[in-house]
Amino acid sequence: MKISLTDLRPNPYRDLARYPIVRQKVESLKASIRSTGFWDNVLVRKAEDGAHYELAYGHHRLEALKELVREEIIEKDYQLDVPVRKIDDATMIRIMANENVEEFKVTAEIIDETVRVTREFIMKETRTPMQEITASDISQFLGGCWTEDKVEVALQRLSLFDRGTLQREQLKGLSHTAARSIQREVARIEKTMVRDELERLESDDEEVTEQERKRVRAQVQKVANHVAQVLSDHIRNGGTMGEAKEKSIEAQIEMLPEDEEQRRLSTIDAAARAVNAKDFERKVEMLMRYRDHMSEEARSELEGKLRDLGAWCKQMVETLGS
Repeated sequence: MKISLTDLRPNPYRDLARYPIVRQKVESLKASIRSTGFWDNVLVRKAEDGAHYELAYGHHRLEALKELVREEIIEKDYQLDVPVRKIDDATMIRIMANENVEEFKVTAEIIDETVRVTREFIMKETRTPMQEITASDISQFLGGCWTEDKVEVALQRLSLFDRGTLQREQLKGLSHTAARSIQREVARIEKTMVRDELERLESDDEEVTEQERKRVRAQVQKVANHVAQVLSDHIRNGGTMGEAKEKSIEAQIEMLPEDEEQRRLSTIDAAARAVNAKDFERKVEMLMRYRDHMSEEARSELEGKLRDLGAWCKQMVETLGS
C-alpha cells in the first residue's frame, strides 16, 4: 500500500525520548538513499483511528526520509509502498525489542526502556502486580537475546531510577556494561551507607522515626547521585572502570561535611572489614605442601615475594598505629 510520510506514526510502545533515534545511523541511511534511492524496508499496521499507520520497525528510515524532505532532496508528497499487516500489541513490542539489536550499538537506555515497556504491558495484560513480574517473565516474553541476566540488571536500574538514587541522564548513551558497573557501585554505596547510618541512630537506644529514615535516605541518595555523575563523566572522558573504585571514593569524600570531626566513610569501613588474609594464606599453604615439586628459581622468587610482603605489612601496621 502507498502511504504518505505524514500518515506514519512511530511504534506506540517506542518512546523516542527514552528509546532514541541514533544520529549516526540516520546519516548513514540518508547517504544511502541519496545514492541508490529508498528501499522500503519497513513494516506497518493500521492505527486505531483508522487514518494513520504505525511503524513496527523502520524508525531510522522514516527519520532519514523526513529529513531529506526538509532538505528538499525528496518531494513533500512522497509516498512509501510498504506492507501493511495485522500486528497485535505484543508483537509490536517484540519487534521493537529486536529492531537492530544485533546490527547496531545498543545502549543501556534502550535496554531499560524496552524492559520498562514490556513489564508494564505484562502487568496490564495479566493483571500481575509489578513487583511480582520477574526477569524470567520478561525474558521469556521478549525471547532471543534478551537473557534473564540482561533483564535483571535493567530491572535493578529501573528500581534505582524510581528511588532517585540514580538518574537516567547519567547513563545516557553508555553501554550496558559501563552502566551496569556504575549502577552496582551506586547500589553498594546506598546499601552500605543507609545501613551504617541507621545502625548508628538505633544504637542511641531511641526509636528511629520515619522522618529520620527519610533524611538518611535523602542524604545517601545525594552522595550516590554525585558518585554516579563522577563515574559517568570519567567513562565519557575515556577513563576505565578499573579506575572507578578510587574515583568513587574521591567522589564520596567530596560530599562529606567539612565541619564533621570524624570524616568517616561507611564504604571504607566496610572495605576494611572485608579484608581477609585467608584466601592468600590458603594459596601459599598449598604451594608450601608441594614445594618439593617447585623449581629452585620459583622457590627463590616466592621467598623474595613473601619477604617483601612481610616488610610491607609491617609498614602498614605501623602506619595505622601512628
